[in-house]
Amino acid sequence: MLFREIAKVLGSNLWIFALVLLLPLGVSFYDEFFGANELPPQHFSTLAFLETFFVTVVVAAIFKWLGRSGKGKLYRREGLIVVVALWLLVPFLGSLPFLFHGVLKNPVQAYFESMSGFTTTGATVLEAKRYDPQTGEEIPIERAYEGIESVHYKFYGTVEPIRNSETGEILREGIEALPRGLLFWRSFTQWLGGIGITILFVSILPALGAGGRFLVQSETTGPIKESLTPRIKETAARVWRIYAGLTLLQVIVLLLFTTLPLFDVLTLTFSTISTGGFTIRNGNIEAYQSVVLEWILILFMIFGSINFTLYHFLLKGRFSRLKDPELILFITILILFSVFTSYMLVGENALSIFGIFEKPFEGWEAIRAGTFQMVSAITSTGFSISNYDVWPYEIQVLLLIGMYIGGMSGSTAGGIKVVRHLLFFKISTNKVETIFRPETIRSIKIGGREIDQATAINVLCFFFLFMALSTVAVFFYAIDGNDPETSLGLTSCMINNTGMAFRGAGPATSCAFLSNQSLLLSIFWMIVGRLELFAILVLLIPSFWKKEV
Repeated sequence: MLFREIAKVLGSNLWIFALVLLLPLGVSFYDEFFGANELPPQHFSTLAFLETFFVTVVVAAIFKWLGRSGKGKLYRREGLIVVVALWLLVPFLGSLPFLFHGVLKNPVQAYFESMSGFTTTGATVLEAKRYDPQTGEEIPIERAYEGIESVHYKFYGTVEPIRNSETGEILREGIEALPRGLLFWRSFTQWLGGIGITILFVSILPALGAGGRFLVQSETTGPIKESLTPRIKETAARVWRIYAGLTLLQVIVLLLFTTLPLFDVLTLTFSTISTGGFTIRNGNIEAYQSVVLEWILILFMIFGSINFTLYHFLLKGRFSRLKDPELILFITILILFSVFTSYMLVGENALSIFGIFEKPFEGWEAIRAGTFQMVSAITSTGFSISNYDVWPYEIQVLLLIGMYIGGMSGSTAGGIKVVRHLLFFKISTNKVETIFRPETIRSIKIGGREIDQATAINVLCFFFLFMALSTVAVFFYAIDGNDPETSLGLTSCMINNTGMAFRGAGPATSCAFLSNQSLLLSIFWMIVGRLELFAILVLLIPSFWKKEV
């Protein structure tokens, strides 16, 4: 094992991450010294980011020193370790601003929040603390869910409210009580994790030898990896330019067609194009009460879920790529699922995220809510504009199915990916046909490209492992005291990097009720889902660590 090489590459990557931290530090510094000075001191986070920056520099320097004699050349095994190490280290360092500021005092909760950002999951533990109006003492939050066995959750909020220093009146609470520097950082972590922090680092680091290609392939979702250029560094840089271009396009569209402040535009864009789902409002997207905003977000959630190589070929004028079977199937699924959801919503009572009953869904309102929530689920974004936890069970089941379907391969979306479902269907039908036509030999093709046996086996193994791990996850959540529906929702949320869940972790709640054990379990499933199983599971095989002869 080339540990010096691993340390050298990790050190270089963490130096870059230290520079990335200067951006939220700048936002915090501006806000504290040139911005909203009427807010109390606890609303600022400059010192927290400054401390995080210095810790990151020290850690990067240690790795650099350990790898000082290395050449920085990686091979497949070392590349795997670097990918997993980065996905453990970067979210850990990214959690430090929450701890240093004090908004989250539990390190496990802070790590969960950061990991949820970088993996673009979008689940959160941020929930307003509650106080007795008579005594002013903090009181627990209680939620109960009825079933064969009633489950009662009792826990404390995580975020102190911002109060008027003279009257004690609450000015802001929940997510909105966080400093703008931390709010910016939460959304920015999703933008960084959208295409993959490793691809970002590879695109601006010197060539990493044979391991460089494997790093990018480990970060690229889907069973079929397609390079845009022969040089992997150039490929990574090109993907990031497309990603940045879509980001800029959404910023411009939001500024032109909505009245949102620039800060909201930026944070929403970071969370949309990355299909992440973090927002800076307690009521998620519903808080904006803007139909125009919702349709713009629908459009860009879809853009973020389309294979980025398609954008490259379209920019080259190769419009024949629009006939891609995965793209056609993806759009078809979005339309069919949205139509069914919208139809089922007509006449149903609408419950807002704030717990307010509104008039029943009718016509365009049903289409708007149904389409938005279904697109949010399939693209693994996790935005919400209504409390879907009270919608008909048929819709909730379809949302769950959509979360497992996911977006296209090579996109920022989570889930199993559409192309795997397409491949699985073709492999299955091919096998069924051999039962009555054993002499027939058929090749499996996607868009004119023949799929080799290795890819087919990879897909079948992926499906088996994904379903097996999902089953195990539900069981572990349940034995930690979570009700079955919440356990299933949490599993689909974490392993698909969706951010949407049901019951205890529904749209009107948070994950603050989870024990440290369930939070650590969730962190593991988020990484497994983000790296698509194999890259993380291979490290658990003892032979991986044995010295080669």
